[in-house]
Amino acid sequence: MPNINASTYLDFPSASPPTYDLKSVKIGVIHMGLGAFHRAHQAVYFEKLLRLGNLGYGIASVSQRSEKEATTLSAQDCLYTVDLRDGETHRPLIVGAIRKAYFYPSHRDELLEIASSTDLKVITLTVTEKAYRVDEIVPKRIIELLEARFRNGREGIAIISCDNLSSNGDVVRSILIETARNSSSDFLAWLSDKCRFPNSTVDRIVPAITAKSIAGYADLYEYTDRSLISTEPFIRWVIENDPLATDLSSVGVEFVSDVKPYEKMKIRLFNGAHSALAYFGQISGFEFVADAIAEPRIRDFIRDLQELELAKSFDAPQGIDLHEYSQSARNRIANIALRHRSAQIAMDGSQKLPQRLFASAHDLHQNGLPSQRISFVIAAWIHFLAISTELNDPLADELQKWAIEKDPFSAVSGVLTIQSFATHLPQALFPEITHWLEQLRVNPLLDVIGSVGVKF
Repeated sequence: MPNINASTYLDFPSASPPTYDLKSVKIGVIHMGLGAFHRAHQAVYFEKLLRLGNLGYGIASVSQRSEKEATTLSAQDCLYTVDLRDGETHRPLIVGAIRKAYFYPSHRDELLEIASSTDLKVITLTVTEKAYRVDEIVPKRIIELLEARFRNGREGIAIISCDNLSSNGDVVRSILIETARNSSSDFLAWLSDKCRFPNSTVDRIVPAITAKSIAGYADLYEYTDRSLISTEPFIRWVIENDPLATDLSSVGVEFVSDVKPYEKMKIRLFNGAHSALAYFGQISGFEFVADAIAEPRIRDFIRDLQELELAKSFDAPQGIDLHEYSQSARNRIANIALRHRSAQIAMDGSQKLPQRLFASAHDLHQNGLPSQRISFVIAAWIHFLAISTELNDPLADELQKWAIEKDPFSAVSGVLTIQSFATHLPQALFPEITHWLEQLRVNPLLDVIGSVGVKF
């Protein structure tokens, strides 16, 4: 069976290959984080732009921690398939927007040259929440790229985070300026005044791919793609007003004056529900979140969590019905074609839950509104921490030390007062969380979940 590459991709018309000349594409984007989400999201928007004839938005995508992804994609001449799945249907799209796949330590010189080019318009990032620290390697690499650009007398560009962080552009700006504190004053002034850091929010479900999925796709479409992506039809990218709107608005990127309402809607109503389902799945033996939400007691709980609590913690974006958005989110998560493992979503809870759940509980408490369902999910997370044998979290040791405390209140207060959390919960909620942790320690989750929302 043929492999997809520059010599074969036009032989697969049923997979909608690129219609533009790959060799004419210029690199206008550096993307830090060559993962599945980037290939299914930002790269798809830039692919649409290339297909409209704007060939200035090719991508140099950079793998941060492993050379494998870059090597696999490069072996296919950076061509790969995004397979849109809805139930049993397939709608594939061969993407050519990524023109170079790099591993930073090995390809540093090539990246510095691209960063110095007049063609470069934007640096985008998908590096997960835990990478946004001054002591992490990613900010240092971005500064290295920007310093090369500055030394060559180039204009400032946009640096756009596509990770689920509140005010992610503001966070990136702050971290980069702190990382560059020992640089020249001229560079710091250029970074502060000439570079742009618009906040943004992104939305698409992208499960990790499996060898079985690759083999099944090959049987259907008669070519092998080892960088295959399966995802849902839904896609959204919202960016605060920026000159990039001149080009990106034409392919469906939304530019708004304030991204915060969209950010809260997505992080709280979608990601908050997603994390809840992940911990319910891990505790109750559901490998995939689509199977967890198919359980009626869990689906009813998630509906009430979204509509009675999370949706009341913020103001909706203008013209958007939060009830409809919540219902759409549940339907998307329930898509049986997307085998999204609860273990994958459950990782790095200490980096995710402060934005996804703690902030909502904090805002509800400030307004005198109940948050019992959020408390239940946080209790489920703490219970998960205690029973997990392979905890993937940068704070794993400290979290588990407290989560296994015999006294439930000590476990709750120990976990939730860790200083490094982005948002902290009001301690007035600790007794409620303790109550649910006590219940979960001695009863199956599905036996307890029906009593949540009833005053105890």
